[in-house]
Amino acid sequence: MENKKKESGSLYLIPTPIVPYDPALWKPALLRAMISPAILDRLFRMTHFIVESEKSALRLLSRILPADRLNELVFMLLDEHSVSNDLNAPLAALKNGNDCALLSEAGMPCIADPGSALVAAAHAENLRIVPMGGESSLMLALAGSGLNGQKFCFLGYLPVREQELRKMLVAEGTKALSDGAARVFIETPYRNAKTFKACIESLPERLHFSFACALGTQNSLIKSMQVARWRNYLFEPPSQPAVFCFGLPAVLPQPQQHRGCRA
Repeated sequence: MENKKKESGSLYLIPTPIVPYDPALWKPALLRAMISPAILDRLFRMTHFIVESEKSALRLLSRILPADRLNELVFMLLDEHSVSNDLNAPLAALKNGNDCALLSEAGMPCIADPGSALVAAAHAENLRIVPMGGESSLMLALAGSGLNGQKFCFLGYLPVREQELRKMLVAEGTKALSDGAARVFIETPYRNAKTFKACIESLPERLHFSFACALGTQNSLIKSMQVARWRNYLFEPPSQPAVFCFGLPAVLPQPQQHRGCRA
């Protein structure tokens, strides 16, 4: 009798709460309330996790799963320092029939977050990919900015060197005036003030600029206004994970003027 070929596992892209770790906010009941029932149900079924940090993954899962389940979990590391060989373990686990969860540190996996290379490799092996819905700080920031949500692009991290940063801001600002697309980017929290200053001084004054931080919390902050106004506005951006947006504000068309008929 022929052995039946073992069915491959599925790769689940599982978002995590974008609320920064805080013992008061990450109490098990509060944390579970932030996560959809479908994702909670899927996490209870998983044993194999692809993570950026085993420590932070355990910090999350220990508040969700029963304590006796934690010893069953298998963690595979995939972070910003990973190389192509690091894809071998998760791909092998999937081919051996194990469902695997690609777990983000915060928000949606593969969006401003490691993991895209694994998804590409899984597609090349004809493996099943299942993205699960959840919050993304990029989308929350764009939605709350008042900028063009119909056309936008993500710039990732901008250059660290100030001269290169300002040069890029001038170039992208000019393009934004021309194509109308909003620009979204992120920054390391301790560089927020420096980057904020470069944006206000370098972007065309007609553009609108938005700063958003503490997204997903009760203390979220989003400030959006024309660059020309920002230059006269006293504001010290906090050193928290933030999302920056700039572009033209979204507007509705003006009502058409109907000309009266001549007799």
